[in-house]
Amino acid sequence: MNFSAWEYWTDGHTEGGLMPNGYGLRKCLCGAFYLRREMVDLGEVDESELDHPSPVYDDDLPNAIAQARNDQVEMAARLEYWQHLNHSYRERYRAHRDAEEAANQASWALANPDNRSFWQKLRKVPAPTYVRSSSSPFTYPPFEPTLVQQDNMRALLLLLNSEDRRKKHLEEIVELHRELGEFEEAAKALDEYEDIDRSKVSELLADLVKDKETAPVRYRL
Repeated sequence: MNFSAWEYWTDGHTEGGLMPNGYGLRKCLCGAFYLRREMVDLGEVDESELDHPSPVYDDDLPNAIAQARNDQVEMAARLEYWQHLNHSYRERYRAHRDAEEAANQASWALANPDNRSFWQKLRKVPAPTYVRSSSSPFTYPPFEPTLVQQDNMRALLLLLNSEDRRKKHLEEIVELHRELGEFEEAAKALDEYEDIDRSKVSELLADLVKDKETAPVRYRL
């Protein structure tokens, strides 16, 4: 089974994959928030009136943060809230990239018209095919996080930077510092990677930090 998504983002969000987004945050019928891994298996029953646990809706994430009974629940809620608050930028990013790529293709079509003769078409000689050039412009709109986004990212960094979590969450830490424009801190976190820990994402983040880019970026695996 292929679990690949058609969009991957540097803040961890994915689109179109079979693996769900989210960090296991759930809401009880009583209104309390908990993590899926905290659930206890009580065995099987023939029937039950209990609802199946469902992910927390985006609008309820601030409540999950405010009511979090421990830092693990708060961390999961803030991670999801971070991605949620970046969604409006994703829409601008997609629109900008689509418009720029359409312009690239239009320019290419003018420079590479289909000049096949009647006989070439009859013999099914293929028409010129657009292939994006490495020299084609690749830009995206500026990223300007709101105060709400900044506050959430800074609070999230405090949670992720604990001694027992930092190594496990280095990619998130690098990305948070980068989106906040804190490139020195992002670079320090990148230096903590061991060679065996390097991945396509960490290499991309390193390039973005070097270029002092703050925007969440879309990529494909």
